[in-house]
Amino acid sequence: MSEIFSAKFRVYFEDTDAGGIVYYANYLKFCERARSEWLRQENFSQQQLLEKSACGFVVYEIHGRYLKSAKLDDELLVTVKPVQLKRLSLTMFQEVYNQRGQKLFELTVTLAFTDLKKGKPKAIDPEIRAFVEKRIDNDPHKNTDK
Repeated sequence: MSEIFSAKFRVYFEDTDAGGIVYYANYLKFCERARSEWLRQENFSQQQLLEKSACGFVVYEIHGRYLKSAKLDDELLVTVKPVQLKRLSLTMFQEVYNQRGQKLFELTVTLAFTDLKKGKPKAIDPEIRAFVEKRIDNDPHKNTDK
């Protein structure tokens, strides 16, 4: 089963440039926050994961597309959909919409699960894997390591 999670965020002055337009890099921040909320919905604390195992997700690769500009005081809806789960990584598709339902930005991000002390990739924590597996398409061609 594929599931789309969403979170809402407000655009504040600090998110914009001098013209009241969201600075391009801040779309990545909104997407990061939504991914954190996605994990938090199932009581996965990234802080606890760091303290327990010194492991966490790091961004490995991103492909973003800017479609329209968000503006000061807009309410943004940011979606999170897992699309590929491998032994060491997770790929997500995300979209950002304004309160008028206009798509502003889309992102495909691959996250590598990493032992942060060693600086090396590690197999995704079994609890997180189980959480993701319930929320992703079970296409065997998508879920295999190379």
